[in-house]
Amino acid sequence: MAETDDPTTRIPDGTTADYLDGLRSALADLPPGEVEEIVEDARGHLAELAAELGEGYDRDAVHERLGTPAAYAAELRAAAGFGTAPERSPAHRGRWPARFAVTALVVGVLIAVVGGLVVPSGVLGLIVGLVVALIGLLPVLGDGPRLPSVAALGSVSALNRGLRPGPEGAGSAPGPAGRGGRIDVPVLLAGLQPGWWVLRAVLAGGTLAYLFAGQGPTALVTGAVLGLVAIPLSFALGARTRADRRLLWAVVPLNAFAAGVLLGAVHSLASPPWDGGQASWVQPGLLRDGEPVTDVRPFDAQGNPLSGVYLFDQEGRPLAVQDIGCIPAERPGGGVPAAEPGPYPRGDRTPDPVTGECVTTPPEPLIVTIPGGATAPPAPEPGPTG
Repeated sequence: MAETDDPTTRIPDGTTADYLDGLRSALADLPPGEVEEIVEDARGHLAELAAELGEGYDRDAVHERLGTPAAYAAELRAAAGFGTAPERSPAHRGRWPARFAVTALVVGVLIAVVGGLVVPSGVLGLIVGLVVALIGLLPVLGDGPRLPSVAALGSVSALNRGLRPGPEGAGSAPGPAGRGGRIDVPVLLAGLQPGWWVLRAVLAGGTLAYLFAGQGPTALVTGAVLGLVAIPLSFALGARTRADRRLLWAVVPLNAFAAGVLLGAVHSLASPPWDGGQASWVQPGLLRDGEPVTDVRPFDAQGNPLSGVYLFDQEGRPLAVQDIGCIPAERPGGGVPAAEPGPYPRGDRTPDPVTGECVTTPPEPLIVTIPGGATAPPAPEPGPTG
C-alpha cells in the first residue's frame, strides 16, 4: 500500500510529458546537462502538484499554478543563475520549416536505405538521400543544437516520449502485472546502441573496401582494417549526435544506408548463387577441372596413337569437344561454335589471317605413358544387337 501513496505514480503521462517538453524547448539554448537537471527539478514539482490536485491535475491546472512552460522556464533559469533566454529566430516561430525538415529527413532515409540494398550503384542513392535531408535542415539550422522547433511538433514529441526512459516515457511505464512486468524498450534500445555503432563502422569499412578493392582476400583485409579504424569515429559521432540533434540529418541517412547494406548482404548469403536462368545453363563440350577440352588424343594399350576415333558415353551419346580456337568468319553473329563429336584427334584449328577461314593443322606427335603398362586388354565379347 505504501507504494501506491508515492506521489510520482500519480502523475499522468500526457500532462507531465507535454509540460516537460515545453520546458526543454524553452531551455534549448542551455547545455544539455543543465537542461536535464532543471527538468528533473520541475518533474518533482509536478509530482507534488499532481499529488495535491488529484483528479484535477490537468494542463489548465498546471498552467494556472505554475504558468506556461516558457514562464516557468524563465523562473527556473533565473533560480539556476542563467540569464534570460535569447531572442528566438523566425525558424522557432513557424511550424512549416520544422515540418519541411522532418519530411526531407524521411525522404532522404528512404532513398538511402534503397541505395544500400543495391551497392555499389546504390552509393548514388546515399548521396542523393544526404543531399535531400541536408536541404531540409537548412530552414531550422539556426534553431541551435536541440532543434526546439522540431521537438515541438506533435509527432516528434510523441516519438521522443515513447523512446525516453523515465516516468514520462511511454515505453517505461509499468504494465498491469506490476513493476518489472514488462520490458523497458527505451532502456533496451539504449543498451543496443553501442553494438550498432560497432556494426555500422564494420559495414562502412566493408563497403569502402568493396567499392575500391572489389572481392577477394585483399578486399577482406582492407575492410577489416577500415572497420577497426572507423569504430572510434562511429562512437564519437554517436556521442556528438546526442548533444547536437542537427547531426541527425546526416547520421540517420547514413544509418539507413548501412541497414540497407546489411539487409542486402543477408539476402545475398541466403540466396542461391545462380538464378533460374543461370542455373539451367551448362557449358557445352568436355571439361577437365573446369577447363574446356579442345581436342582428344586417343592411344591403344601399347601406346600407339589412334586416328578416326569416335567416343561415346554410357548411354551411347557422342562426346564432343568445344572448338574455341577458331570462329569462322561466315558464322552468323559470331560467337563460340557448337561442340563437335569427332573424329579424334581433330588437330589444331586456327583462323587464316587472310581469309578468316578455319585451317586445321595435324596434331604434333605426343608421347604418353599408358596406365597399367603396355599390355592390351582382352577384346570384349560380342553382345546382343538390335
